[in-house]
Amino acid sequence: MQDLKKWFQKAKLSLKLEREPLSPRMTSNRDIFQMTIAVRGKKNKREYFKIYYGDEDNDIRVIDVDPDTQQLILLVREPPREFKTYKMNEKTGLYDIEVTRKTPSLSRKYLLGMDETHLFISELPQEGAINKIKEAHKILKPEYIIKSEKDNRRIKRQGEWFFIPVSTEEQELIEKNENFIEKKVPIGRTVQGNVHTADELLILEDKTYVNCKIRHIEHKTLKLRGWFRVLKNTEVQNRIGVIDWID
Repeated sequence: MQDLKKWFQKAKLSLKLEREPLSPRMTSNRDIFQMTIAVRGKKNKREYFKIYYGDEDNDIRVIDVDPDTQQLILLVREPPREFKTYKMNEKTGLYDIEVTRKTPSLSRKYLLGMDETHLFISELPQEGAINKIKEAHKILKPEYIIKSEKDNRRIKRQGEWFFIPVSTEEQELIEKNENFIEKKVPIGRTVQGNVHTADELLILEDKTYVNCKIRHIEHKTLKLRGWFRVLKNTEVQNRIGVIDWID
């Protein structure tokens, strides 16, 4: 069993290993791996990672570390196991709807660490051999972003969202539909976690465009000059083993 604390320290990250499941309310199987981001302290709050190893035969280990970015890649390998969680009942507001899920048979890899001033967890796609942090950063970029970077377009990023300057054709389309521009609305229409909010947002042909300032409680406000198209990174959205944590 790898000394996880040692490797987290190499990445300048704080880790607490737990002997009990992180959220007994959310899972019925003590053998599955669990991980989350927690906060300690009242005045000087500090974030840290918490990990519950699960069954002792689970293969949980760090495969790459970058102290400069304070990031690492964590490999999680465990056999398929059923477990139960509870999702919110919109009528009652309580977590009383039971859902049976199953851990995947494939290995999972997480990029985790520091982004600006806050910790993050991002499950990496299964495609390709991702063993280095540089490879993880690359695979999290949509193909359109990679192509745009090669074309020297001024790409912006805030958390999991990328922003690309619009083309002349897109600008003309936006101007024709300016009456449908929404003010101060969340990107992605999510209602969970801390949302990224755009001063101006327009959805056309299933594409999202934003303008002015993009705000998020855990990131520096992004100031855009002109309209930008929005694309989300390629992280896996079904975070098996990640408990009660959403960016």
